Amino acid sequence: MSNVTTTFSTLLQLITGRRVEEAEGRARRVQLMITAGLLSLVFAALWGLAVGSASIGLAVANLYKVPMIVLLAALFSVPAGLLALRVSGADYRVSDLLISFFTAVFSGSLVLGVLSPLVALYYHTSAWAGPFLGMGSAFLALATAGFVFVRATLRRRKEDTMPGALALPTLVMVVMNAACLLQLVALASPILPEATIFEGGVDGVIARH
Repeated sequence: MSNVTTTFSTLLQLITGRRVEEAEGRARRVQLMITAGLLSLVFAALWGLAVGSASIGLAVANLYKVPMIVLLAALFSVPAGLLALRVSGADYRVSDLLISFFTAVFSGSLVLGVLSPLVALYYHTSAWAGPFLGMGSAFLALATAGFVFVRATLRRRKEDTMPGALALPTLVMVVMNAACLLQLVALASPILPEATIFEGGVDGVIARH
């Protein structure tokens, strides 16, 4: 149990972008990234259960659909980010980029998990606030993950590495993740009880505007 607590505490410290001495070993970094990914799936499942709790069928389906979306969007973003890092020529370790990315995904999913009880409560007690909190919590999680990723990436750079050198891989991973999320949500819909413009993917968003 103490090892689990220590690992969770280390992930929380990594969210701030600080270099944690315990996380500098290669094997430990891999362990932390895997743990961050698994915990992200758990928190995503909790949120999926919360937003679909008004319907047993939807709640059960969300237990695997929402984690699947988070996992696939993250995995699809990694190759593009690594290629962009090489193209940029930045003096930056691949492991630093990956651990920043996976802790960012963890931070966004953590937001979803923390807000899940509130989301479930309002879905059962308010026809107006439930959907608002459902969508709002998702956007807050995305904003948090994006902010944490950019901050962590910049703080882990070497002193002689200019922030602008990391703009390309950071932007590519953020855009790639958002683009994948949009289409994966469309493929897995419905996730929320009510219809949203995101159920049609990019076509639905464009058509709405």
